[in-house]
Amino acid sequence: MISITLVYSCSNEDVESESSTSTQYTLSITASEGGLISPDATGTYDEGATITITATPYEGYEFDRWLGTDSDDSRYGCWSGPGKCRAVITMNSDRDVEAYFQIKSD
Repeated sequence: MISITLVYSCSNEDVESESSTSTQYTLSITASEGGLISPDATGTYDEGATITITATPYEGYEFDRWLGTDSDDSRYGCWSGPGKCRAVITMNSDRDVEAYFQIKSD
């Protein structure tokens, strides 16, 4: 005699799916009086994202310095065009970035 046993399994429990979510960080960008930053890249980004922004002074002002970028001490390493200064931000933590401008001294 041959015996066959069938086993059925049912469950009403929710099964959690394992999805890989990347780490995200918040970027906040502000400019002092005398200029603007473009693009307005304030927002949330995935870890490792690289954002390039440009500081542009208004008439009668000049770019002074960055605070919170990958190149804070780079007033002399600015690149972008006359009077403008670009900076790179690598999102490896929450970042507060500020551009400072000063009145031109003639």
